[in-house]
Amino acid sequence: MRKTVRLDDIAKKLNLTKVSVSKALRDHPDISQETIKKVKIVAEELGYRPNRLAQSLTSKKTNTIGLVMPKIAHYFSASVVEGIYRAADERGYQILLGVSFESEELQRKNIESMMNLRVDGLLVTVCDLTQDPSIFEAVKNMGIDLVFFDRGFVGSDVSFVKVADRISAMNGVNHLIKLGYKKIAHLAGRSTTEIGSERRAGYKDALEQAGLDYSEDAVIEGGFSSADGYKGFSKLVEKDGIPEAVFVVTYPVGLGVLEYMKDHGIPGDKVKILAFGTSQFNQYLSHPFICIDQPSFDLGRRAFEVLLDEMQSKKTKQSKIIEMACNVIDDTPVVLRA
Repeated sequence: MRKTVRLDDIAKKLNLTKVSVSKALRDHPDISQETIKKVKIVAEELGYRPNRLAQSLTSKKTNTIGLVMPKIAHYFSASVVEGIYRAADERGYQILLGVSFESEELQRKNIESMMNLRVDGLLVTVCDLTQDPSIFEAVKNMGIDLVFFDRGFVGSDVSFVKVADRISAMNGVNHLIKLGYKKIAHLAGRSTTEIGSERRAGYKDALEQAGLDYSEDAVIEGGFSSADGYKGFSKLVEKDGIPEAVFVVTYPVGLGVLEYMKDHGIPGDKVKILAFGTSQFNQYLSHPFICIDQPSFDLGRRAFEVLLDEMQSKKTKQSKIIEMACNVIDDTPVVLRA
């Protein structure tokens, strides 16, 4: 069995006190640079690893942040996570990642585990089916700082970093209208989620401003996955026929639309797809989506910075909502409809 190397072992080898070794490993100004260098060399040679639990009991800090997300298996999530990890690493924090897979129960378990591990703060994207916000009250009651990002609860006293969903959706649908599309459907997220209701509102704003009819039959509510896109487009075709264009609440929902079209012999150029979000694979599609490009990496970085500010603030915390602008990206050939 491998022996655990302790501060005493380093101290004996260098004829130093345990306190001096501890300070040297933390680059304390009381210790000379020459001694710091010697201590770190011996620590590396002996294979010393700091006892994080002991350190946390002394300092009441673990230098860890809990990160809970519904999924990580697509471009937006991966880019957000990278932004958070890079910002955390620059400030000397480590990230504990939990994935809820859109399950409220798994989301709660992830958060409870991170609370038990005494994380210094939590970054959370609320899962699609969240009904009971009591777990977030428990986090605050424990004195752990919490920030929502991408999806959260507007009107709560928790800071929330998000994209400007409503105006970005409106700008995207306006782009379709300028290209000449008039029969534009919408595969929406659930109205119980903030991004679902806001993106739907932006879609409606664009139609009304252009003098186009808003029809409930042209809006299908569902989730955010490709399976939801497939089912949603099937319902749409049954209720309202095949649209000229469809605005989908997320990029994966658009992929589900493509799959349905392929399975039912609908040509790929028959329906123009506008997606909220993008993917590195968009360029390889025979008929690329028009995309509302979210600043995903910057959103992750900003969410971490907001959390860190709140963790370090000695003032009474004031929750804030930060909205980040999106751009419409259209790499498809310009074809104006009559």
